[in-house]
Amino acid sequence: MAVSLARKSLQRHLLALMALALVLTLFSGDLLGLSPGAAGRKAAAEPLPVQIDPARELARPPGPGVLQLGTYLTMIDDIDLLANHFGAEFFLWTRWSGPAGKNPSDQLAVLNAPSNNDIDRFELLERRQLGDVNWSLYKVRCRVTMPWRLQNYPFDRHSLPIRIGLANPFQQNVTFAVDQPGSSIDPEFLLYDWKISALQIDASAWSLRSQFGLPNQDSDGIAIQPVVDLSLTIRRRSELALVSSFLGDFLAVVLCILALIIRHSRDDLILGAIFSAAGNSVFLAQLLPVSALSGFTGQIQIIIYLGIVYVVIADELLDRIFSGPTEIAVRVLRPLLLPSYVLATVLAIYWITPANVFS
Repeated sequence: MAVSLARKSLQRHLLALMALALVLTLFSGDLLGLSPGAAGRKAAAEPLPVQIDPARELARPPGPGVLQLGTYLTMIDDIDLLANHFGAEFFLWTRWSGPAGKNPSDQLAVLNAPSNNDIDRFELLERRQLGDVNWSLYKVRCRVTMPWRLQNYPFDRHSLPIRIGLANPFQQNVTFAVDQPGSSIDPEFLLYDWKISALQIDASAWSLRSQFGLPNQDSDGIAIQPVVDLSLTIRRRSELALVSSFLGDFLAVVLCILALIIRHSRDDLILGAIFSAAGNSVFLAQLLPVSALSGFTGQIQIIIYLGIVYVVIADELLDRIFSGPTEIAVRVLRPLLLPSYVLATVLAIYWITPANVFS
């Protein structure tokens, strides 16, 4: 009879482990579209757009007082989540049909990149007079301030903005236009940890809400400054960051499962789960800003710690309370501990997973 009960208990544990393996496989694989094969297929299916010939568009000169801008983005680097910035390098060309002496091209600046000598600069490479059009080519290197939103890490996506405008906010009588067909991203540009979309370039305006010490009683804004906005959307390759960022938490879950399976000497497994989860928390705290812990990252750690508390309570109940004369209660309770822990953990993680993962 005892052998039969032990065999049934072993079968229940094996079924629970098989269910966990199946759910984790679905959850981290095809269900989320995060498997390496799926990532490779998506990367292959989403190449950078082929650029069209801009010759016809460039043949038409801009009107008087209009500065036309186009860009060729070559690099995004120095993505720093803690310092809230990223680096960019690109070619910028301008076309001006007014008097060459009034060409405002040399007054351009990246408005959301603090000036830092050689790090943020416009380098004039060439200037030509093409009929009535004064054409200039610059190489721009900048470090752009970016307030990252990491509540969905590692399933996050970001729109990287680069705002180009005139350094002097009082300079007037200049209108911006964009060379949209000619602007693009270098086809050989890669971000190994990110998927990138096509470059967007638009002309817009920026209202300066300050008087700069000048008397201006009629309005809070001293000027509406024309700007050109570059935008590049990047999405993290979650299959690369998910396992590496939460490896300690996954190990803690495995150790908790083993603690619920093994009948004796569970304290070392529980202690190992605590140290694994704590080490993972320290790693994430060094990698991400505190604001990220209010989202998926912080919630999954809470789930892991609550699971460890559940295992500790179950261990104490089995060892101290349900022993001796209450052996029948132990036989009824023990087979339910492992499935309930696995089911609660999987459902809780599924519940906090960002909705855009499944879209």
